[in-house]
Amino acid sequence: MLYDPNQVFSASIRPLLHRRGDHPVEARSAKALAAADAQVDCCLVALEAVSRNRVLTDCKRPVFLITDREDGSVLRKAVSVSAAGIANTHILPSELLRAIDTGLASPPYYDPQLLRAALQPAPLLGDDDALELAHHLTPREDDVLRRIVRGEPTSHMADQMGVSVSTVRSHVQNVLGKLGVNSRLAAIAFAINYGIDTVREKHPQLS
Repeated sequence: MLYDPNQVFSASIRPLLHRRGDHPVEARSAKALAAADAQVDCCLVALEAVSRNRVLTDCKRPVFLITDREDGSVLRKAVSVSAAGIANTHILPSELLRAIDTGLASPPYYDPQLLRAALQPAPLLGDDDALELAHHLTPREDDVLRRIVRGEPTSHMADQMGVSVSTVRSHVQNVLGKLGVNSRLAAIAFAINYGIDTVREKHPQLS
């Protein structure tokens, strides 16, 4: 299902969807997203066309956001609504389609350009320096970082980890401090930008 009243991306991606056998359906309003039934695989939504997060959180199907903004702050909305991903319209339609497929197959997908923007104004580190910071995370803090990347709220983390909300908040602050970032959004950008999961597969001692 496509919701793009200003035709920011739908006009260019619709032919690609048709060509590979998909059947895009246009949502006539933002509220129609919540009514998407089981025949709809996902909802592709122009971020700027939706003013209330509730519209997206009420959606029963995975949501992938498209934006023409280039500042990293738009990642905050993607995380807050547990979106399958977010991409910028600066990429080619075929690349956008691949990004959407990646987000649906292995969420979340965050546009690399938006991730780099989210890391500013802090300077980008070299890979070795970034991994050195990640090395200092305890296994518990590593688990918290992964949950942050998945967009889990504090209360959900506490329930799943069997600890108090205050304990989770303490772990989150420890993660931010060790990574040298000042927000969960920046921690997400750090983890994905430097491929922390990939590195930990190669170097299990980092977990």
